[in-house]
Amino acid sequence: MAIHGGQGRQHGNLEARSAIADRLLETMRLGPGDVVFDIGSGDGYYSSRFAESCGKVVSVEAYAEALEGPYYQHVNIEKQGVDVCAKLGALDLSRATHVFFSNSFHDMECQDEILRTLARELSEGARLDLIEFHLDTPFGPPRHIRYSKESLKAKVEPHGFEEKASFDLGTHYFVSFERRQA
Repeated sequence: MAIHGGQGRQHGNLEARSAIADRLLETMRLGPGDVVFDIGSGDGYYSSRFAESCGKVVSVEAYAEALEGPYYQHVNIEKQGVDVCAKLGALDLSRATHVFFSNSFHDMECQDEILRTLARELSEGARLDLIEFHLDTPFGPPRHIRYSKESLKAKVEPHGFEEKASFDLGTHYFVSFERRQA
């Protein structure tokens, strides 16, 4: 997984991140029975916000030192300092009600394997929630690895997912897919 320039600008200041998290929480409707896997959790901000509303957050971050940051201090956050592509089979994704990627799915070298695994392990109704860069955002990953919302939908839906919600975040967009009945 690569780190791209402009990391500090990806979701703006704390006020902007908080507004995004509020919108995510409203859309995701997390409750005490939910288990969120935050893949590529970075500094843990979204993990910490999810932890306020759900039963458990599993934060998966390849850069294990990031997991010692202040946002990872909630008691219901389980920290996994692993590269998801190297350890995908070791994660018990069957317990997930939501699998969340914020600015990380485009970097995953094992995208198809992730989608096949989610299709096999997630229960009907579980969600795949993603934040990705718009193609024309002036910072972030190289444009050739970005997904438009339409191309992301074309990649995800053949694996048994259906778009349920989406909204624009300015330089990014959010889309939520639900696992359909197998």
